[in-house]
Amino acid sequence: MVMFDLPAKTLFQKKIPKNKFYEKLQANSKLKEKFVRQVDQVVWKHKISRETVNIEPTKGVPEIQVFEVHLKQKELSPEVLERIDRAIPYPVLFALFYENQVRLAIAYKKPGSQNRECSVVEHYFYSDWQNINEFSMELLKGLNLQAVYDNMIKSLMPMEVESGQDLEEAVQKQKQAEKLELEIAKLESKINKERQFNRKVKLNLELQEKKKELQQIWDKEDIHGQA
Repeated sequence: MVMFDLPAKTLFQKKIPKNKFYEKLQANSKLKEKFVRQVDQVVWKHKISRETVNIEPTKGVPEIQVFEVHLKQKELSPEVLERIDRAIPYPVLFALFYENQVRLAIAYKKPGSQNRECSVVEHYFYSDWQNINEFSMELLKGLNLQAVYDNMIKSLMPMEVESGQDLEEAVQKQKQAEKLELEIAKLESKINKERQFNRKVKLNLELQEKKKELQQIWDKEDIHGQA
């Protein structure tokens, strides 16, 4: 059992049938197949609101939900997680369970501009897998629910977000860094397979440029942290 140190009043404990997500999001057969193959069950575990934790809501974050997703396999398709998330008009902290392990996932998300019942998911952040019996986390850090949600995201971000730093800016930098890391990995793979010398030199130059861009992102974070 995941221990979040939450008041008993937050406990919701409602199992959500997977077909509810299919209906709300008009899932196609491919997405349904992923749900069936990867997800055992989804449980709405906790509801964090003014009524349950006595922390003030904000316009952007009126409530925060905690969902347990019990998996049939260790990896969960980002598309499945995003579809579940988009069906809920509030921030959601996911506890993903597989056998005796758990990892957390949370998205930086916003209400939809045209339909506030469907959220816009910007980016996901994950914890490492941990043994269930060794896991604990304090969730209620913040003077209001926006701050609580922001601190949940910050706790799972690889980049350290300093006090006062804009969270959206930090999320965009993280997305940029991950995009560069993926491009670097692809270039390194191409270089290893390339046999033509001239082509290899060109790819190496491109690789060094990408590495320089990535280093600049990390250097800016270091400077910010030392300021």
